[in-house]
Amino acid sequence: MSHKGMTRRGFMRTTAGGTLAGSFLLEPRQIAASPRPVPPSDTVRLAIIGCGMRGGGVLPTAIGLPGVECVAACELWDGRAALAREIVGKPIPVTRHYEELLDRKDIDCIYAPVPDHWHCKIVTDCCKAGKDVYVEKPMTHTVEEGFEIIKAASDNNRIVQVGSQEPSSVAYQKMKELFAQNALGNLCLVEAQMGRNDYCGAWGYTIPPTLSPETLDWNTWLGSAPQRPFSKVRWTRWRCFNDYGEGIPGDLFVHHLTGIHYALGLTDPPKRAFSQGGLYRWKDGRDAPDVMTTVYDYPGFSLTLRVTLNTDTGEGFHFMGEHGIMSVDGVENPSGFSITPQDGLNHDPCTPGWPSAMEQNYARQWDEDHDPEPGTAKLTATTSYQVPEDYDSTRDHLWNFFQSVKTRQPSIEGPEFGNACAIACHMANYSYFNQCPAIWDADARKIKTSLA
Repeated sequence: MSHKGMTRRGFMRTTAGGTLAGSFLLEPRQIAASPRPVPPSDTVRLAIIGCGMRGGGVLPTAIGLPGVECVAACELWDGRAALAREIVGKPIPVTRHYEELLDRKDIDCIYAPVPDHWHCKIVTDCCKAGKDVYVEKPMTHTVEEGFEIIKAASDNNRIVQVGSQEPSSVAYQKMKELFAQNALGNLCLVEAQMGRNDYCGAWGYTIPPTLSPETLDWNTWLGSAPQRPFSKVRWTRWRCFNDYGEGIPGDLFVHHLTGIHYALGLTDPPKRAFSQGGLYRWKDGRDAPDVMTTVYDYPGFSLTLRVTLNTDTGEGFHFMGEHGIMSVDGVENPSGFSITPQDGLNHDPCTPGWPSAMEQNYARQWDEDHDPEPGTAKLTATTSYQVPEDYDSTRDHLWNFFQSVKTRQPSIEGPEFGNACAIACHMANYSYFNQCPAIWDADARKIKTSLA
């Protein structure tokens, strides 16, 4: 307080600033193992297409859920065919032709953690064959594919769930509840960041020593992508190349976007996006940038996403509104979040450029009018919400999918939701590679440089 010593009002606000209003442990759903074998009539029979880095990590969680059994797999590299059998723990049949899985009557659903350029083809084929499907993020490789998937799911009454697990997370579900209660007032700005500093984190995965044209069906793997000679690098590090993936937006932005869309109840893509960045460090032949910042324009607020593959910065969000800040620790699996309220009011007299005597007279009266009576001051306090240390949102997401398969209730992250997030990813890349704004034309279902 420049005009005089600290007032009762200032003292109360200063001493209350670091006070916790409360710290709450979020309670996830309890998914207990069945005490007795689940009867065949209540068992979900799963097949996996592509037991790679993500698939090999998620499959053990899926079959660890009660009433879920993996009965077959499709894999184009012999090494991962062996991995699928190793994870399942028995000699399941493994084919190089996923269509064979779709013809089997004893398979209820498909898990498809395949490269992005295969998503639409496999999902639509699954739907037409009467199979529900869990596809990894982002849902699509191009804008047009999203509407093909939505139509295939609707026409064939199939469950399609996208594998960004944020909507099943207890953290994001609590955020959604608080936003519905207007916890931050009018939301104006959201900022999110993520940073890595190692070659593996920049998709520089180690090339398997047995990878060769004899052990991998390269031509089938290429699918709709441009035809190229066999390449160990492109197969192993496909996320680095736009022929098969969407780089930073499709691999990392999509988690930010999924969490934000779910927590805020958004159902449409942003109106506009503008990206900048570059390929500054990992000049290993890739065509995807290693740094990207995208500013999105949503109705009522602005969103800035920043990812670097060159520096470890940690990861998280800041939701900023007129009533305070929500700070989230983490993106894919947040460890928790906190809300620090702000009242948006003047807490000192606002008299810039006044003569000294006039300022002091005004301030004296202002303090008398605004100083709280002893015991009546409101504390500016932080409320913290923590996730249990061993919590796994992917497990909950898989469980939600299998429950949808059983009950025929809509997926928690269905194709319409997944499409809106995927379009936002495509907008980021469109802006970056074309060096122009990306504007979503909902009527034309296209990304344009202007609506004219």
